[in-house]
Amino acid sequence: MASACLRMGFALLALGWGAAAHPQTESNAPAPAPAASARSPVDDAAQEQLLQQAMTQIRAGKNADAIHGPLAQIIHTYETAYAHSKMRIYCAQSMTEALLYMGMASSKHQQSAQVLSKPTWAMAYYLSGYAYGSMGDMAHSEASLKQALLLSPFNSQFLSELGNVYENEKNWPSALEAFQSADAAAEFAPPEQKIALRCHALRGQGYVLVELHKLDEAAQKYNDCLRIKPGDEVSIRELGYVWGLQVKAAK
Repeated sequence: MASACLRMGFALLALGWGAAAHPQTESNAPAPAPAASARSPVDDAAQEQLLQQAMTQIRAGKNADAIHGPLAQIIHTYETAYAHSKMRIYCAQSMTEALLYMGMASSKHQQSAQVLSKPTWAMAYYLSGYAYGSMGDMAHSEASLKQALLLSPFNSQFLSELGNVYENEKNWPSALEAFQSADAAAEFAPPEQKIALRCHALRGQGYVLVELHKLDEAAQKYNDCLRIKPGDEVSIRELGYVWGLQVKAAK
């Protein structure tokens, strides 16, 4: 089994990070109260450029440069801008996700909440977690991803990456829970990403279930992926591996 195959490719990441829009600008439907429409105190375009710079560095294997350079700048900028805010701040990558957070704020009777018009802040934490994980620093990876999830608690990509961290630590129960949450959260992702995110989360579950010696359940997860993404090469390969284990176990 190839654990590295479970990590998200940058193609999907690049597709999704700039897709979100504030619910008040993308739809005529009113967002559930409480909501805030205050103008952003941050130059979002400049932060997006820094995010692209960080992604380029990570692709080139310059993970530490990305963490301590552009990603640190982004995080510092947003943390400073919102340090004294009395609002609960969220980042979302889709209208559905944004409305979910506003609904959560309303149900919890929070005084006020705001979904930022761009998910750049959360993506900076996510990329830091990804980069730390690539360097084998799982403690900092986990901490960064949890910061990302404070801003975007139902982001499937963030949850799957946290599952990868737990998987590397061989914390199978936590990994399984994270991948299950990622599978459910894919429902709130942009439509063009849902299948890829669900398959990633399902393959993550399959990997963990094999490690837990639950081969029938693992096979089911890979088959679930193939039902929504026929021909998925990773699932086919891993399913063959599971079948081989089942044959050995039956002897």
